[in-house]
Amino acid sequence: MTEKQSQSQENIGKPADESSHGAPLGGTGSSTWLDETTVPVVLEPGSVVLDKYKIVELVGLGGMGSVFRVTHVHLGTVYALKCLNKEQPKDASWRRFQNEAKAAHILDHPNLIKVHDFGLLPGRRPYFVMDFVDGTTVADEVQRLGRLPVLRCLRIFIQVAFAIAHAHENGVIHRDLKSSNIMVVKSPDPEKPDEELVRIVDFGIAKLTGADEFNQQTLTKTGEIFGSPLYMSPEQCMGLVVDSRSDLYSLGCMLYEALTGAPPFIGESALATMMKHQSEPPLSLKQASMGIDFPIELERIVAKLLEKDPSARYQNGSLLAQDLINLESQLKARTAASGTIEDGSRAGNRSAYTEKGKSIFYGNPIGQGVIAAISFLAGIGVTYFLLQSELEAAKTRKTPVYIPPPQPVASAPQLDDKPFSHIDTATKERVFEFPKTSVGAFLFSDQPGINCINVKRVPQNRLIGFNPTYDALNKHPKLLKKFAPDDLTVLYLSRNEAANRIFDTLPHLTGLKAINLKFSDFSDNDFKYLNQLPNISYLNVSFCNVSGDGIAKLKHLKKLTSLHSGSIPNIQPVLDIAPQIPNLYQLSLHADQLDDSSLSDISKCAKLRALSVGSNRNVTDKGIKHLLKLKELRYLDLSGTAATMASLPTFKQMSCLRELVIPIGMGDRKDVAILRQALPKVKLTGNSPDSYTPIYCLDFNWKGEGL
Repeated sequence: MTEKQSQSQENIGKPADESSHGAPLGGTGSSTWLDETTVPVVLEPGSVVLDKYKIVELVGLGGMGSVFRVTHVHLGTVYALKCLNKEQPKDASWRRFQNEAKAAHILDHPNLIKVHDFGLLPGRRPYFVMDFVDGTTVADEVQRLGRLPVLRCLRIFIQVAFAIAHAHENGVIHRDLKSSNIMVVKSPDPEKPDEELVRIVDFGIAKLTGADEFNQQTLTKTGEIFGSPLYMSPEQCMGLVVDSRSDLYSLGCMLYEALTGAPPFIGESALATMMKHQSEPPLSLKQASMGIDFPIELERIVAKLLEKDPSARYQNGSLLAQDLINLESQLKARTAASGTIEDGSRAGNRSAYTEKGKSIFYGNPIGQGVIAAISFLAGIGVTYFLLQSELEAAKTRKTPVYIPPPQPVASAPQLDDKPFSHIDTATKERVFEFPKTSVGAFLFSDQPGINCINVKRVPQNRLIGFNPTYDALNKHPKLLKKFAPDDLTVLYLSRNEAANRIFDTLPHLTGLKAINLKFSDFSDNDFKYLNQLPNISYLNVSFCNVSGDGIAKLKHLKKLTSLHSGSIPNIQPVLDIAPQIPNLYQLSLHADQLDDSSLSDISKCAKLRALSVGSNRNVTDKGIKHLLKLKELRYLDLSGTAATMASLPTFKQMSCLRELVIPIGMGDRKDVAILRQALPKVKLTGNSPDSYTPIYCLDFNWKGEGL
């Protein structure tokens, strides 16, 4: 690892005597711990500390601490040893250090730095031992390349989203996410040398939600504000209490910067930047990159991440990861289907898929130098260093990425035999008593989700969705039986690799009305468990191991109002029986090898309000004419089909149509302009969302995430 890379790993920056002059050229962050500087720890190469760690070299030095590369004398393992400069452990710095070590130690995820040991060195210097990372940072890559190609960004930030979701599920908020804290390293798999693995570093100001033994607010001196102004959420800039959604805002800032070459807001000072986060809307990706075209769905994802109101953002990292994965898959399919060049750009169109354009700062003398502004915030004495250098764009290789599945961790919750819930008859609330480590998250229709940790009270009449963690399901296959049969309305098991362990417990939840099993190992043999759930009206078995025959034999199939069954072998039995489902309002049939005759069968489902037939290349303009029989059709997804502008007269005859996802063959600017003029009441989008279900396709009132 180079010195620069090691500095990036722990956000140490330059030596203390240089820190007041700003960070090195190309940096994107600022100091996080802002206490007084003391004499750095001196550990000579070759010396052994704590009888087990041999010092190899100093790799990072800053005002708060030092980082050394060490080897374990007995195991030979290479680690990073971080130690504080302050000798006095009985102050806020020591308690913050304990909090950092505690936060990082309970997290065990392939995309997070793992802490293995912590305590006091001789001389009462706090230390901890963590993974040693050899790689570069997203900030370095943006500086080197100008901006990153869309597909590479998606591969990187899918991993970031999963890692942050894991941290949040375990009650840990980072609070200082920035591009210099996201490291990209080569995959350890020797058979895939070009793949990349993301590691998130520096939980130095992480907040343990609901698990602190002290008030986190007591760890800050008067006037201290944690975070880096370029990436701070509006609520963080105002000094308000932050939750996991603040991290998602910061992630949005990083994604924006990686795609355009600059963060969404840069003021003349730290204070000015923080004010912009609170009051100014961000430019679109296209505007920020001076006209480069980005996928419409990517614009939507970034805009949702950067919402000022936390309740309008993604409510957890898993849902963000799903949208990013879905978009990545669509871009790959679109590239293959349209004959475009390898990285997705279209001839004659300035595209974000290639590095044709330069950074927004190209030719701008302000952007070409260092944008450094030092602001003392209203007498609180906190200095922020804002940088932005000229980022000259260059072509980059197409880099696949290794996305490891979540692994079982030692921090899985400990459970007793008592049920989770009981009814408080006095307050008419459901009272849930969860362990100190989260078993998952509650999703709600009318408010943000919450972690299932400690005691939670929910009004008895409020609908509840549940998204369990991998760790909880993996360690406790009977987890769902700890809920009362009528506690849950929605169960979200999508992409949870431990879900196959608990399918036999599903019959216990007789109150379920919706279950999302997308990308799980659910198979035809498991339908016997769903047959015991009489109230299911929403079912998502897309990309599972089921067949059309298995779905058609589902006992309560005719009670469904919304069915998602994408990428299913032999979908015809479903098409044959679907017209017999009396209140079938939605069909989602992505990648089911449909053709025009399939749309003729679908047109017999008279009450359909939403239809998704994306990624079916044999669906043509001829087949779309059959859909005129669907008099209540409001939502139509044709992404990845062979439909063309010849279907415009058909669309104009669909009097109820309000949302249309168009295929690539109708995606150039001229066609979109024509469509907008001809269909003024119809919202046009270019990419289908993941498992989208409008509320008018349900028989219960659910506006939240998870469906």
